[in-house]
Amino acid sequence: MDRKKIQRSRMMNYFIEAAKDIIKEEGIESLSVRKVGDRAGYSYATIYNYFKDLNTLLYYCLLDYMDECYNYLKENIKGTKEFGKRIEVIAASYVEYFAKNPYQFQLIFIEDLGEPPLELLERLYKPLVAVFVYEEIMEHAAKANIKPEDAKILNDLIDSSIHGKLLAYIKGRNQIDVDSLIKDIKAEVGFLIDKLR
Repeated sequence: MDRKKIQRSRMMNYFIEAAKDIIKEEGIESLSVRKVGDRAGYSYATIYNYFKDLNTLLYYCLLDYMDECYNYLKENIKGTKEFGKRIEVIAASYVEYFAKNPYQFQLIFIEDLGEPPLELLERLYKPLVAVFVYEEIMEHAAKANIKPEDAKILNDLIDSSIHGKLLAYIKGRNQIDVDSLIKDIKAEVGFLIDKLR
């Protein structure tokens, strides 16, 4: 990578990290280019040299959060061998990550950010987390002689269950704590996996 690209990447990262800090501390609704510029130590107008607008910057933050979540899942699954247990750990870790980081969930799954930047399209439509769970299920299905279409249904049901429960939890639509939420998700995942066997 040449010096200009390194410098550009470094500057973009200053703004991305500043925006992520503000989101984590205050929420998305508190975010503004002026706040991001102040936090990064640059004029807010400088942001426009690197990002088309605030939503473009938010797409970069979104991808960073998805990568953080992916790494969190990979770390938590280490040493877990049995398929059913691996899926339970992945699901529980995913719920735990977003229960601890509700603003990240809101940014990724709720906010309307408009058209994504072209340079991020591939990563946005194939986030590592979704690919990770899907690959786990499909790998097991191949070994266990389970039809791919049944494995896909399992993946979709787990995905829908987790996101529905997380949305209700984060929006305060149920009276449940994180531990109970994780327990419910593990029970549902276990039930679905048993049906697949």
